[in-house]
Amino acid sequence: MMILLLLLPALTAVAAEDSAEHTPWGSKARYSVVAGDITTHKFECKPVALYSVHRHGTRNIGKKVINRIDLLVKALRAHFKKHPNPNLEWIYDFVHHHKRNKDLVLEGYEELHSQGIRFKNAFPDLLSSASTVQVGSSYKGRCISSGLSFLSGVFGNTFRLENGTTIEHTTKDIKRDCGHMCGVYAPLSNDESYPVLRFNHLDNHLTRYYKDCQNYVKKENTKMVWQKEPNEWLNHKQMRNLRRRMEEKLGVDLTGYDMVTLHIICALEKAVPRLHSHSHFCDVFTSPDDLYVTAFYLDLLRWAGKMMPEAVDASCVLLQDGLEFLQSGTGASLKFAHTETIFPLLAKIGFITQGIRPKSALRTREFFGDLTPLGGNFFLVASECAGEKGRFIEAFLNENKVELPSCPSPCKLETLVKAFPPESCNFEEICTDISYGFISLYSLQLSLVTILAIGILDYLRRTVWNM
Repeated sequence: MMILLLLLPALTAVAAEDSAEHTPWGSKARYSVVAGDITTHKFECKPVALYSVHRHGTRNIGKKVINRIDLLVKALRAHFKKHPNPNLEWIYDFVHHHKRNKDLVLEGYEELHSQGIRFKNAFPDLLSSASTVQVGSSYKGRCISSGLSFLSGVFGNTFRLENGTTIEHTTKDIKRDCGHMCGVYAPLSNDESYPVLRFNHLDNHLTRYYKDCQNYVKKENTKMVWQKEPNEWLNHKQMRNLRRRMEEKLGVDLTGYDMVTLHIICALEKAVPRLHSHSHFCDVFTSPDDLYVTAFYLDLLRWAGKMMPEAVDASCVLLQDGLEFLQSGTGASLKFAHTETIFPLLAKIGFITQGIRPKSALRTREFFGDLTPLGGNFFLVASECAGEKGRFIEAFLNENKVELPSCPSPCKLETLVKAFPPESCNFEEICTDISYGFISLYSLQLSLVTILAIGILDYLRRTVWNM
């Protein structure tokens, strides 16, 4: 055991670097690990319209995850106090600086700001002035802050939001942890000499369409059902074997959830090292294969919860909004939202095909972190070519060009529209709980019949029966 611990730093060099073919960090994956650079792409035709959907940047992790981390660290410290281990003394000094909210942190501001700079350089005509851009955001502060950070990268602070005062006074989770990036909020209070940019901070019907989908919400609330398979993985042979090795290494009993917590701390250690002092939890994993075992649970859990058919089908409202803009609009339409916004959309257009099931391979599968890292994005660019009729479409995921399965390159916009016609997107039909509606209609009919029967009986009592 001592030899293994002495060799630990060398063994974990592979695990500590993101050198594998996929990123096992799930929703905590850093954007820089998977992202391309849109400025290096050469458009053969002239871009005339951009429609993009962005996930918010790096944020705090919330109280539930913090509670799990603190409990595990407390248990490890208690054990090592009784059984000292010189190779693990760093646990006594470990400190994380995450706050118990989900606000954007400095790294998140910087991620979106740098994206804005690259987009400005890649699309100078589409992002030429505030008047050529329209923005929609989830009401969540981390999304509003991400949007403002992106726009700061594009325009600096040379614009204002007409509804800036409303945003500032009604959004509680902004203007925190922004450090040297706090200047992104200047457009909220700029005076009338600045040009106006349209920023809908309550664009929830598009950025949080899944929350308006009754059928999805109803299924998502039955966590005991859709979490069954992920929870079974915690007792899978590969997880049990890894847990046993970890228990031998750390000298404490661990649950499957403890294993996942160790993975999350490691992911955060990589994503936001500034918020971690004396953190060497990635060194506990002795090979990338170990990380892929715990990553499988996290991806399986997110797949089961976020990729329900109802969510995928409901994303058509966002797709249709984009297609409508790309057909007739110019400039840029930007959305700032959540991973739950982008993930189902990628499945809707056919980009995600495999899915994740308990029997999926640990490595040769689709990885959550590859698709929607912190600050991730998916965008479509419409271009016009000299001598050609109509517009052509190119798709990008995290600034990397990707092919649209339903419309291979060169993809004509009209072909893509035919693949996803507006009439195929009936949000009410997709999302209305028919069983609930039936019960309500039945109850209404029953009530009306009851009232009518009471009325007839009362009439008979006062007339015929009293004769």
